[in-house]
Amino acid sequence: MSMRWGVLATIPLTFWVTLALMPPELAQIDEKHVLWQASSYGVIEIARNLTRDSHPPLYYWLVHLWWEIGGFDRPYAYRVLSILLGLTALPLAFQLGKQTAGPRIGMWAVILIALNPFYIFQLFLIRMYGSVIALGAASTWVWLLLLQRPSPQRWLAWMILQGILLFTHYYNVLLLLCQIVILGLYRPRGWHIGLMISTLLWGAFGLWLLQAYAGSLENTVRNLSAIPVRPRPWEVLEHFWASWLTGPLSDGHFARAAGLATALGALAVWICKEPRKRAPLPVQWRLIGMVSWLPLAMGAGIALRWPFFGARYFAMVLIPFLVWVITPIALRARWFVITFLVPGLISLPAMPLIQSFPDAGDTKEIAAMQILGGEDPILIQAWWHSLWPEYPRFRSYDWNDPRQRAIVLSQHPSFWFIGVTLYRGNWEEWVTDLQRTHTVDFYTEIDHFVPERRATVIHFTRKAQPVRWDPFTVRWENGLQLQAIGRIDESAKPGHPLRIALRMSTDRPLTSRWTLFLHLVDEHGQLWSNWDAEPEPGVQHWAPGQTIEVHRSLLIPLYTPPGRYRLQIGWYPTGAPGFPRLPLEGGASDSLIIGEIEVHPRVDPARVGSLSAGPVEVEPPVARMVQGIDGWRLEVQVRWRSRSYARVSGWQVMLRTPDGSIPLQRAYRIPDATVVTPGWLTEIWISPPLSGTRPALSVLEILYEGHRIIGRPVWIFPADTGWVYGWVFLNRFPR
Repeated sequence: MSMRWGVLATIPLTFWVTLALMPPELAQIDEKHVLWQASSYGVIEIARNLTRDSHPPLYYWLVHLWWEIGGFDRPYAYRVLSILLGLTALPLAFQLGKQTAGPRIGMWAVILIALNPFYIFQLFLIRMYGSVIALGAASTWVWLLLLQRPSPQRWLAWMILQGILLFTHYYNVLLLLCQIVILGLYRPRGWHIGLMISTLLWGAFGLWLLQAYAGSLENTVRNLSAIPVRPRPWEVLEHFWASWLTGPLSDGHFARAAGLATALGALAVWICKEPRKRAPLPVQWRLIGMVSWLPLAMGAGIALRWPFFGARYFAMVLIPFLVWVITPIALRARWFVITFLVPGLISLPAMPLIQSFPDAGDTKEIAAMQILGGEDPILIQAWWHSLWPEYPRFRSYDWNDPRQRAIVLSQHPSFWFIGVTLYRGNWEEWVTDLQRTHTVDFYTEIDHFVPERRATVIHFTRKAQPVRWDPFTVRWENGLQLQAIGRIDESAKPGHPLRIALRMSTDRPLTSRWTLFLHLVDEHGQLWSNWDAEPEPGVQHWAPGQTIEVHRSLLIPLYTPPGRYRLQIGWYPTGAPGFPRLPLEGGASDSLIIGEIEVHPRVDPARVGSLSAGPVEVEPPVARMVQGIDGWRLEVQVRWRSRSYARVSGWQVMLRTPDGSIPLQRAYRIPDATVVTPGWLTEIWISPPLSGTRPALSVLEILYEGHRIIGRPVWIFPADTGWVYGWVFLNRFPR
């Protein structure tokens, strides 16, 4: 009874340890794919999409159901689902160990698995592997019971587990095949009926494979072949052994050394130490060995033909393998079992490193959308460009899905589009057609060392009819004329677009191309936002006397203080850097003030932990590592407000590293103004490219007028290092 209470006590303990180690807001590329599918498609569409991917649909369906129930929009909510599913492995590990060699072995299995970094990592990963660990233990436990004391209930339970395993991960087939073959050899009571019913499940799985095999195999081979490693079968086994001991985030050299040392120590104990009880190892131990080693051997053999070698693929045999390893050791020298904890305990501190390693985007792309775009949704051509869930306020939709595209266009007055620059032929015509009904007020192209990751980022705002037209007659020197101004928005909030319309004409044919600029300036003439673009159609296509209605929108950045602003328009030759400008008739000026607008403050509640100093209040910063074309940088989002006059230039953001202090710079230039703002202003600060030889714990400081307000610890990755969880021996690739 006391052991059972001990098992129950490890469940909340493991839960809290996992919560402490997991990255709450971050999602890696594979996790993002799960969230993308689960939140963007229905059950049937998910299954259809996964026929071109690498996994069966059951886990994706569970995540979709979780999303339907709670409508969660943060990664940690989905990590909690994975944790809850995977924690069932703890009591199952006890039952499997107890069934194999008694309750002491079961308790050892629980202790080792609860502190195992491989298991904990799979728990909080938004993937199916935590569930697979639990399902593999359950299937093996029920299978052992069938070999000893078969019953209809156990046959039914094993059958259900078969179906769940088959539709959760393809590698589970290896475990189930071994179990079926051994059942056929031992032939327990009811075996023929049980195996006949199993054929129905395998038939359903075969129908799935007919649809999914070709696409999944092609997709997986293409993706995994990009990894510059092709291991031999014995390296696959070595990889699994080291990952099992040290976890997938440990340094590869340490993993190999720790794995070898532990294996040699266990072998020495086995050879030199006599068992305390002169009884042979139980037959269950040999059976557990067969269903652990045979799937591993088959998976290692697959690597000869296909590049499938991740240790996580063998998650279904993690607990059976653990029980098989510790049983003979515990019967000879119980104290030595503790040494299996040591490599994992050393590796656990490496897990928080993943919190600083987001996958999405590029420095310029992220910074622009964070301080310009408010909460507008994003239409994504390729899911790897999705900023959600690293940046939860951005909701991503699939541009390739006509239904989702229609939802965004009909329900949102403004939105972002991120297209793969390499595939611009697929979306360029759509962008051109869309400008009949929408204006473009932001456009940039993001470079990346991976061609498919190069992105074109565009912000669209739906055109609207003005509430009134105000006559406004003015003429420029080349014959361009303004006739009236259409008032659509009289005010705006930071993060939202401001829309106007202009009725224009020309009194003579124009052969040159001219760009129309729209500026938002304060009372001192400082520029806060602008959008420069040729009208559609260009002025060279205007017929003399023809009235052209030109629609414009202007994104109001989140760093814009509230107050009254002027709108200015003017012209300059297309291709010029903004100057020389076209003078108005008479040469009085080269820009025209067409009115004023009110920018209202963003009044949001302060986050817990905000701090005040002098006239300013600042929220806890959000820091992330982002990868640009020139290396890794630290990006920091800072939100602040002032109760009395505060200088924009008074702010500093510094990174204190073991190698010295590094000042960060604003991602976008902000006028050096003195402001009073009841609402929050949002800024993005970015470090220069970071370098180093190892991850380092640094301190992020936010200062105002030289006084430190906030100091936060932050993990920094070296610029020449990438961490992956698929290949533990080569998890540090030189860039």
